[in-house]
Amino acid sequence: MGDILDLIKNRRTIKTFMPKYVSWEKISRIIDAGRHAPSCGNVQNWKFLLVSDPDQKQQVAEAAYKQYEIIQAGTLIIVCGEPEKAERYYGLRGERLYSVQNCAAAIQNMLLEAESLGLGTRWIGGFDEEALKTMFKIPPDVRPQAIIAIGYPKEVPPKPPKYPLETVVYFGSWRLRLRDPAKYMNDTATILARKANATKVSLQKVSSSVVDKVKEKLNLER
Repeated sequence: MGDILDLIKNRRTIKTFMPKYVSWEKISRIIDAGRHAPSCGNVQNWKFLLVSDPDQKQQVAEAAYKQYEIIQAGTLIIVCGEPEKAERYYGLRGERLYSVQNCAAAIQNMLLEAESLGLGTRWIGGFDEEALKTMFKIPPDVRPQAIIAIGYPKEVPPKPPKYPLETVVYFGSWRLRLRDPAKYMNDTATILARKANATKVSLQKVSSSVVDKVKEKLNLER
């Protein structure tokens, strides 16, 4: 089994999809990954509404503020939360926070499973919620949380920049940073990999310098 971190790092938000069919076998695995996500008190207060009909995908794209690129995706999954289920046990916090967190955990699971299957995804949070509810007869007590477009990517964008580890991690107190978290955590593998990379870069510079000197000498002899 490959390292899950590789899937996390390789995942991209896909802007355009190829008009290619995605098998039910793959879609079912993606949904299965979603339903195995953690949730508050294991309430699992989510539902997954699948949209594959072209006309319905057109309507969803309209409701998503005219994001027509998603029509080419093989399947759209509308992730719906059932906040009342969480509210029964956790009150207002369960309704307004935990339900969102539960659905977000399920969505991330689905994005990573799709990546492992060679598919691309797009997590859409901007849409007319009431339009979706009317369109698919979603009950008043259920809230659409996100639309996930799944398909074969037409192109994969480059990796976006990410903040360095030392800028996002605090140790023991707010804003208490360390210059080298890997060294503090005794992460030998990271330290050795860093040194190996530095050695590689150094050798490449030396090699390049030697080549340049040889070329210069040959040019002089001519």
